[in-house]
Amino acid sequence: MALTLRGRTCLAGLVLLGLSGGGSLGQSESAPAEMLPAATSAPARAEPAPLASLPALVDADLRFDRATLPVGSQVMVEFVLRNKTLEPIVLAVPGADPSRQPFEGMGLPLEHIFSGDRFRAVRIAAEGNPNLGDRVAMKPEYPVPMITLAPLSSVGLKFDLARFYPVLHQAGRYTIQWLPYAGTLSSAPVTIDVVNYQDVVLETTQGKLRLHLLYDAAPETVANFLELVTSRFYDGKPFHRIEPSFVAMAGCPLGNGTGRRPDGRTIRPEFSDTAFDVGTVGMSLMPGDPNSASCQFFIALARLPSLDGKYTAFARIEGPESLETLRKIAAVATDANGRPVEPVLIRTAVAVDAPTLR
Repeated sequence: MALTLRGRTCLAGLVLLGLSGGGSLGQSESAPAEMLPAATSAPARAEPAPLASLPALVDADLRFDRATLPVGSQVMVEFVLRNKTLEPIVLAVPGADPSRQPFEGMGLPLEHIFSGDRFRAVRIAAEGNPNLGDRVAMKPEYPVPMITLAPLSSVGLKFDLARFYPVLHQAGRYTIQWLPYAGTLSSAPVTIDVVNYQDVVLETTQGKLRLHLLYDAAPETVANFLELVTSRFYDGKPFHRIEPSFVAMAGCPLGNGTGRRPDGRTIRPEFSDTAFDVGTVGMSLMPGDPNSASCQFFIALARLPSLDGKYTAFARIEGPESLETLRKIAAVATDANGRPVEPVLIRTAVAVDAPTLR
């Protein structure tokens, strides 16, 4: 798809739609704020930096809000340029007529984002197609403002990348790299996963538990859990320990709290600021080993601030039926070690499509 930018009014509409508060402006931590004004239009006599010198002068960066996104959602990304030097740097779009008129706006002009080879912006690679980004070019038909990056300053623009690359609405793994200024600059590649979000339903001897998976907070843990669910690993496994006002523990293949996945694999912790409230689901750990998460999990039966940030929270119990089931599990009779007197089993664990809206 080739798009032609014909006027400033049209461009402004495209840029503002999907932005969070318009353009965004970062600041270097190595200098006081008063030294870091916004990038501005270049003075009338300023000359742009030679393209060959840009890699030594400027960094280009892509910042995604999320690494895992549901199918059809916005793909919010911030394009950022950072001046690495103690001198102002003037930037012009290669191949476009430079304008001496002031840039009327904040942040990075969209034309500077689409300043790559043949007026492209990003390289998008997916399995079987390494050149998805080549489909979109935006050649301006009017003079484009040059901008000046102040010393040690940053300037950026955040918007929904899927507005220009609708393929990102489809399920898949995409590696994205920004190549501005005729490809003389390049950001580090960033990989995102666009997936069909799923919940997990545990059919227990006490009723159903629906788990809303926290893809953003713990993507690797969610993937591990779904892999085990899909392989039917949890079918028939017991809740081996239940401590009222504390936790209900399950998922051990040995039924005693010492087992791991059949392949012995463990996953790294993904601690976050997710609070352990009633119904929060976390990964169990061996004492003193934050890297021992495998297959066992627990469900909080009360607000447990002592667990916050020390265990990976990867799901939440959702819905009144599930909370009633959790209440029943918490109320079962147990022995002195917290083991249920009558077995409480996970009969089946099944992945189901998550609701579109939360």
